[in-house]
Amino acid sequence: MRLLLLAGVVLAVASASAVAQSGVPFSELRARLAPYFADELIDDLQEAMPKGSEYRIWGWDAGDFTGDGNLDVAFSINVLGTRRKECVVYLFADVDGFLENVATYRVPYVSLPLEVGVVIKNTICYVAQKRKEEDWIMTGYRYVGGSVVMVDRFVSNTVQGFAHESYRNYQTLETSDRYLLQAKPSFQTSFITIPCYERGRQVFAGIVSEATVGTIDHVRRGTFWWSGAGDASFRARLVYDEQYLYVRVAVQDSHVVTGWCDTCPSDRLELWLDVAPPGTESSSRYLSKVTGRTLNVRSEADSGLYAFAVKIGDFQDIRPTVKVRTTDELTPEQDETASQVRVVTSQRSDGYIVKLRIPFALLGYNRPPVRDEQLSEIGCTIALYDVDNDFRADEVTMVASSAIEPLNPSTYGSLCFVPAAMWYGQTTNIFADDVLTSLRELGF
Repeated sequence: MRLLLLAGVVLAVASASAVAQSGVPFSELRARLAPYFADELIDDLQEAMPKGSEYRIWGWDAGDFTGDGNLDVAFSINVLGTRRKECVVYLFADVDGFLENVATYRVPYVSLPLEVGVVIKNTICYVAQKRKEEDWIMTGYRYVGGSVVMVDRFVSNTVQGFAHESYRNYQTLETSDRYLLQAKPSFQTSFITIPCYERGRQVFAGIVSEATVGTIDHVRRGTFWWSGAGDASFRARLVYDEQYLYVRVAVQDSHVVTGWCDTCPSDRLELWLDVAPPGTESSSRYLSKVTGRTLNVRSEADSGLYAFAVKIGDFQDIRPTVKVRTTDELTPEQDETASQVRVVTSQRSDGYIVKLRIPFALLGYNRPPVRDEQLSEIGCTIALYDVDNDFRADEVTMVASSAIEPLNPSTYGSLCFVPAAMWYGQTTNIFADDVLTSLRELGF
């Protein structure tokens, strides 16, 4: 449904952008904006346009992308007389009754400025861009508390004859991907992408570093016994250093069942990792080959899968335990590092917290799988098994970050390793330059 909705927004962008086949001067845009904004505000918009250059407006839209109920405006222009094939997109937000330029983006086009468009929908301003034939990208932005935050991104392109659609939401961390042949789905998946930053790194407002898993879409089993996020849900945060992967899961559980014995029903947590690198014939971790009319899904794997099953203990006398399982035949060095896996649990008023430390050497890495200038992903799913009745072992609710089948790598979610110079998402504070100027004036 989300992909269909955003595809509809692309069509809206195309129609909204078609102000004229050669663009229009600001005077015509002024007439179109007159029903929405006072003349003084429109004057402020014109004042922000390039000075000493001729330009044409190719697309515009008025709507609310701040969520405050007031109208904002966005438009794309093309400056005449330059050799660069690009449009400049302006986002103006209503800030205390004034239209303030909160973001400016230079967006390249292929043939015509018409290939860059804007539309405001559902408190998000979408910027659409054609990158090449049958390759479109659309990015959604929202202005919140002084920052312009990237909300989501939709990509529509072709891969070896297959139509491909992908969606990433950088605020909810929801991700979906699908491949179609002759308009019929050949493969589709949806999951949570969990960003993994270096340990100790400060994460700014607008960047989401913690995955929240607790809606009806995340209940993979036992929906009948699930009564809401307060019954069973969790928030997961993963970070790394040179030696270890650290996992912190805060579980919300209205009735914690720790189990009376080793075989008694109890709440538990599982972490599944797929560390196998993508195949040489496919850039996707869940596809092994995409050629012509052939799309081979990695529906089974004989290596690269690791599972960490945590029993939470009773938070007093019975210590938590973690059991490691893998499809790989471990080397002596990996066997040795398995003893470095650590787990700690603690109870709190609304549930409990699980902390897990995993050495990268156990997973077959000499160092964290982090690239200097690129996000890198491995398969990852966190699953919570919630028991509310000590005497009914079959009444188990499973809440997970993907619809996982443990031996099927294509059903895993994603763990995204973020290098020091990058973020999973984007945020820009419009007051940052003013703050830096003030600090320099004070001698910092």
